[in-house]
Amino acid sequence: MSRNWTGVCALFVLLAAGCQQNVQPEALAVAPVAAAPKFTTVTLSAEQLMSLDWAGRAAGRAVIVDRRAVGAGVEFDIRFPGAAVGVCSFDYTSSGAAGQGALAGLDVRAYQAFALKFTLVAVDGRSDPNFPLELAVGAVIGPAGDGKVSSYEPVVLGLAPEHATKIAKTPMHTGKIRVIGIHAHVENPKLWDTAGGVVTLRVEPAADAEILPGPAAVAEARPGVATSGPAAARSKTTTAETPTDTASKPRGKSPSSSTLGFKRVGAW
Repeated sequence: MSRNWTGVCALFVLLAAGCQQNVQPEALAVAPVAAAPKFTTVTLSAEQLMSLDWAGRAAGRAVIVDRRAVGAGVEFDIRFPGAAVGVCSFDYTSSGAAGQGALAGLDVRAYQAFALKFTLVAVDGRSDPNFPLELAVGAVIGPAGDGKVSSYEPVVLGLAPEHATKIAKTPMHTGKIRVIGIHAHVENPKLWDTAGGVVTLRVEPAADAEILPGPAAVAEARPGVATSGPAAARSKTTTAETPTDTASKPRGKSPSSSTLGFKRVGAW
């Protein structure tokens, strides 16, 4: 009798082990999958940076003389006038009011901020860390929460290695882009050459931020100006639109100065 009871117990043990083996694959199949991280900050790709095309119409303002894709970003050569003869300030955007407006109207409701990585590469082709120039830069986004057309929060760059690269981040106060791009101005214009000079500024996507989702921007092709499509990505060097080119293609009413309506936070 005891031998029969022992055999029955052994049978139950084997059956239980078999059931456990059958359950394990099913349990693994329904194991939860870790959710992908959700970004709260948006940034721009090199292609999207190349689609920026509006710098305003202000006389004597700084202008882009060249731009080129470099790695994941874009290098801009910006000619700033001397402080006595012009405005040592520069805004370069994609705007719903003028230019091609390639990025205007895109949905940004999922984000809390807009950020870009800026690097001051050189002044007049030189990277002397003792040069006293300081350049304030910012990531421009609008509309702003205070009713202004746009806003940015500046960071200050220098040619010394520890000051050359910084992330600029601006809080998001809009669900749809009206204007987006970059800003730069000379912090100490009295130290600037009276004849002005050319600043090389590299702009790249910010880390821990998502590239702005949306259709690839396609700018109108012109001689000497790269589009924002694959041709621009392959191009090593491009020439930016001149003030005359942009002024000839207004899209609705536009401010007379590229800095009109911008909220400035910090030193100016």
